[in-house]
Amino acid sequence: LHLSIRRQRQMCIRDRLRTVDVNEVHKLITSNAKLAALTHEVRNAALLGDDNACRLLKQQTLPYVTPCGVFTRRRSDCIEEASGLVVVDIDHLESTEEAEKLRQLLFDDPYLCPALVFVSPTGQGVKAFVPCAIGQSATDGIRWAMNYVHCMYDTDHQQSGKGVDTSGKDLVRSCFLCHDPGAVSYTHLRAHETV
Repeated sequence: LHLSIRRQRQMCIRDRLRTVDVNEVHKLITSNAKLAALTHEVRNAALLGDDNACRLLKQQTLPYVTPCGVFTRRRSDCIEEASGLVVVDIDHLESTEEAEKLRQLLFDDPYLCPALVFVSPTGQGVKAFVPCAIGQSATDGIRWAMNYVHCMYDTDHQQSGKGVDTSGKDLVRSCFLCHDPGAVSYTHLRAHETV
């Protein structure tokens, strides 16, 4: 399952599937029973310290998105449509509780204003889909968002491999989706505010 994010927060599942929006992705990661079972397997492997099994389970079973846009091929020069979103990925936190706390801090940040924030597949990280400023390129948006999160929330993680994952600077970098019943989304909140 490959989702590519389109403008207006649309995500296109390429090839044999369908187009979804951020609300549908939020619903998938908060309430899909199959995704919950797959995420449980990944987290069990992570808890056992089996990094190889964890990596293989993520790659072979979890759906993923390319948050920066729709690509004809997984190369940055093959972008078909920019989404206006970038991803900030924070890895190797001490616990799921730390990840859940950071999820809410990032979501509530008035400068970051993420469209979607969720705990990562291992349970020890957070992924935030952050809108680019008007007129800002995705590359500049990624750099700004990563630097901002690092400066504001990541100062304790000076060890290599901990904190903001800077390999996410690649526009075509995939972002695995996983079950997180506490995932937060502005589009989800707006839908509830109008009810």
